[in-house]
Order: sequence, then structure tokens, then C-alpha cells
Amino acid sequence: MTMKTISKSVWAWLIAAPVLIAAMPAEAVAAGDKTWSLAELKARGANVYRKNCVACHQANGQGIPSVFPALDGSKVVTGPKAEHIKTVLDGRPGTGMLPFAARMSDADMAAVITYERNAWGNQTGEAVQPAEVKSARKSGLTP
Repeated sequence: MTMKTISKSVWAWLIAAPVLIAAMPAEAVAAGDKTWSLAELKARGANVYRKNCVACHQANGQGIPSVFPALDGSKVVTGPKAEHIKTVLDGRPGTGMLPFAARMSDADMAAVITYERNAWGNQTGEAVQPAEVKSARKSGLTP
């Protein structure tokens, strides 16, 4: 797989993203006010990961060497929650990591981050709640 091939699929996703967000069900927005269990977040996060992250970071979390980094064992994924939230919200300029602030609800973002922190060899036992994502958005962590 080349960067050019990956870039085409990423651009196709970016073009479709505004339509997907506009169609986001009201319950997805309301879910941001709920306090979720670790198990609930991991289950929801697995689905969000499959839909949004697997193309780059792969189902096994190993990424694509020299193109997209592994999430399994990543210092960002296993480190402080605030840095992980910031990375998913804002992306990583100059890399293939896109910002998801405008593409995911607080509940979906909390779920996928929780999933990543507790999948593969990453067993932090930590849950990220939608309120934490909401707070990061409001605090200026993200534009």
C-alpha cells in the first residue's frame, strides 16, 4: 500500500464526513451527557474504531510501518489522557493523523479513545468519559 493509495481513501472519507456528521442522530449527541461504564465505552469504541480508524491504524493496532504509527504500545495511547484526547481532537499537523473534532460526537470520541487505551496490549483500565472530551473542546485544547 502506498501513501498515494492511502491518501485517496483518506480524501474520499473527508469528502463524505460532513454528510455523515449532518446525519448524526440526536441520541449520539445526547449520549455525551451520560456517564458510561468501561465495558460500554469499549464496546462502542470498537465500532467507532472500525468505522474511522482501522484503515490507517489497522484492526490489530499495528498501523502501517513508515506511514501510520502503531497504537498498540503507543506512548500517546498509554500516556496521559489529555494528550490522547488532544491528538484525536486536533490530529497531528504534518502527518496523516486527521483531526476528528468536527467528525465525532463527544460520546464517540470518548468511546474510541477508551477502546484504544484498552485494546491489544494497551490495558490501562482507564475510561475517558464524554464530559472529558467536551471539557477539552471548551478549554481551548482544540480550535
